[in-house]
Amino acid sequence: MIRAKAPARICLFGDHQDYLNLPVIAASIDRYIFIEAQPNQQGVLNLNLIDLGIKRQIALLPTQVEKGDYLCSTLSILHKRQITLTSGYDIHIHSEIPVNAGVSSSSALIVAFIRFIVQATETEASNLQIANWAHEAEVEFFNEPGGIMDHYSIALGGLRLIEPKTRFTEEFLNPHNDLLLVHSGLPKSTLGVLGKAKQYALEAVAEATKHHPEFRLEDAVKSDIKNFKPILSKLLFPYFEAAIENHLITKEAISIYKNRAKNDTTSKKLEGLMERHQHYLDTAIKNTPELMRIQMKEAKNAGAKAVKVMGSGGGGCFIILAQKENHEEIIRAVLAQKAKFIEPIQITNH
Repeated sequence: MIRAKAPARICLFGDHQDYLNLPVIAASIDRYIFIEAQPNQQGVLNLNLIDLGIKRQIALLPTQVEKGDYLCSTLSILHKRQITLTSGYDIHIHSEIPVNAGVSSSSALIVAFIRFIVQATETEASNLQIANWAHEAEVEFFNEPGGIMDHYSIALGGLRLIEPKTRFTEEFLNPHNDLLLVHSGLPKSTLGVLGKAKQYALEAVAEATKHHPEFRLEDAVKSDIKNFKPILSKLLFPYFEAAIENHLITKEAISIYKNRAKNDTTSKKLEGLMERHQHYLDTAIKNTPELMRIQMKEAKNAGAKAVKVMGSGGGGCFIILAQKENHEEIIRAVLAQKAKFIEPIQITNH
C-alpha cells in the first residue's frame, strides 16, 4: 500500500498578484487530500474519488489529455522526465478540502498524486521539485492563468513568502492561531474572475509602460496610481490601482512577518492590512459576491478582526481573523447567513 497526502492552502496577502510576478504570502492548512494506492495486475489506474462519487480508469501513459484533466497532464509531464509508472494501481482518493472553493483542492490533488508516483517509481524528488512539476501540470500544460502560489505553499508547507519572478521562497514564523475558514455556500468562479483580472491588469501595466517605458510594477509607489490615472481607461484603471495597492500592502506585511514579532501591535497591523487587501479585491477586482459581503459583515459585527476572500473569488471560501473567545458568536452569525460551514483551522508545516 502506498499512501500520500497534501494540504489545502490559504492566501493571506497577495491574491491576484502572483500572475503579475509579484510576491505573495500563503500558507498550508490542516485540511488534506489523501491517496491510498494498491498495485493491480490490469496495467491501468483505477481511480475512486470517494467524496465526489466518481470512478474512472486511465492509462499509465495517456495518449490524449483533455483540458482540465490534471491527473493525465501530471502523468504526461512526469513521463517527459522518465518518471513513468510500470504497474497498474487501484487508487482511493479521499479529501477534507472543499472543491471549487478557493483553497486549491485541484493543486492539492496534483501534489498528492505526484507524491504517490514518486513513491511508486522510487524517484528521489524534493518538495520544491514537486511544487514545480505540479505547477507545470496544472498551469503551464494548459496555458491557464495561474501562478505558482498554490503549488509552492502546498508542496513546501508552512506560512511562507513566495516570489514568482525568481521562484524564491522563505518560511515565516506563524503568528496566527485564531483562524476560521468559511465556505460561503457559493461556488467560486476561477477562470472567469481570474482570467479577466489577469487580462485587465496586464493590459493596464502594458499601457502604462507604453507611455513611460521606465515603469516597473514591482517598483511602483502609491503616487503612480494618481500619475497614471489620466492615461488609463475606466475599465483598466481599477485593476492597475488594485495591483499597486495590493503589492504595497503585501510588501508591508512581508516586513512585519520578517520581524518575527508576535504581539498585539503586530496583530493589529496585519489585521488592518488584510482588511485593506480585501477592500481592493472587492471594489476593484470585484471578486466578492453580495452574499459573501453580508457574511463578512456579520462576522465583523460578531467580533472578527479581519476577513478576506480566498483564491480567485467569485464565491467559495473566506478566512476570518478573530480571537478565540469570539469564535462561537461569529460561527452562529455566519451560519445564520446561509454559509455552508465555518470551522477553526491551523496553519501547518507539512
